Amino acid sequence: MELYQYILIALGAMLVIVLPIIFIKRKKVEKKEYDLPIIFDLLDKDNIESVEYSRNKIVINFKDVTLFDTTQLHEKGAKGISVVGDKVKFYFDGSNELNENIFNQIKNYIEG
Repeated sequence: MELYQYILIALGAMLVIVLPIIFIKRKKVEKKEYDLPIIFDLLDKDNIESVEYSRNKIVINFKDVTLFDTTQLHEKGAKGISVVGDKVKFYFDGSNELNENIFNQIKNYIEG
């Protein structure tokens, strides 16, 4: 084989390796929008003792957790829902910033 053929094979191999990497990095992550007023409708201000944000999870302490419907929360897009005592822990898909933003909006809603 000639030198130019080796060069063409090397260039082709480099393209096969580099192009997928470029396209993977360009792939945009689809951000979900959450309708917070609907989430607020699930929350009874009188039944909530406190709201916390811990390790990317929103934690709501209820006076009576049996009055809160976790199924509806799941339908609104919440993930990782767990009920421990009178606490409900959950998060939404996305970044820590998104979950912290949702936490702050819930906290403002409850305090306001």
